[in-house]
Amino acid sequence: MGGVAFKDEDILAYDTSTSAWSLYFDGSDVGLGQSGLQDVTAFRLMDDGSILFSFVAATAVPGLGVVDGSDIVRFIPTTLGTTTDGSFERYFDGSDVGLTTAAERIDTIGLLPDGRLILSTTGSFSVPGVSGSDEDLVTFTPTSLGANTRGSWALYFDGSDVGLSSSSEDVNGVWADPGSGQIYLTTLGRFSASGLSGDGADIFICTPSSLGSTTACTFSMYWDGSRNGFAGETVDGIGIAR
Repeated sequence: MGGVAFKDEDILAYDTSTSAWSLYFDGSDVGLGQSGLQDVTAFRLMDDGSILFSFVAATAVPGLGVVDGSDIVRFIPTTLGTTTDGSFERYFDGSDVGLTTAAERIDTIGLLPDGRLILSTTGSFSVPGVSGSDEDLVTFTPTSLGANTRGSWALYFDGSDVGLSSSSEDVNGVWADPGSGQIYLTTLGRFSASGLSGDGADIFICTPSSLGSTTACTFSMYWDGSRNGFAGETVDGIGIAR
């Protein structure tokens, strides 16, 4: 991409002011990419420089052993880019809080300013107090994290309320702007929502007037992948630096 080679276990950075691509995280440097099960399905860049990850299915992660597709690990880097190095630790154990089926593998990770995680799954899910589908987002309010994850769930974004309902409209990337409250989204494939359409290479914005069980948004396009050399690809996760 723009002369930068990448694989499913990597993270790319794109500079919107220069249209330049670079490799932000090289998964193969830290033992990922040895099998298709180590495909990164979601990530979240944390303020302390660490990165949260989930994977497409149960897989071995260096230093941790087997990690399930409903779990989240935290990578603590010593270096990033073309010479990525660091270590992994367990961050979120999905089975502790009701994510137990194959459809409940995590494919979206976001974070709100108050510390709540924003998550979505590859299929329909049912956790204590909330159920939904792959176009929905839920929040998890942790009381503890790691090997003994505890907390509570709530519906954050109901995709069907705003026209996201087909299999290609699975929400698979989110970034919540801590300043404006806008929600940046990506989908697995083609989408059409309240007057806006695009595909899995795009990033679009929900400006919410309400959230939860009565979600309502005004949608706008943020980044058109086909106009920026990303046509035919799928955005798995979003991190925006302001």
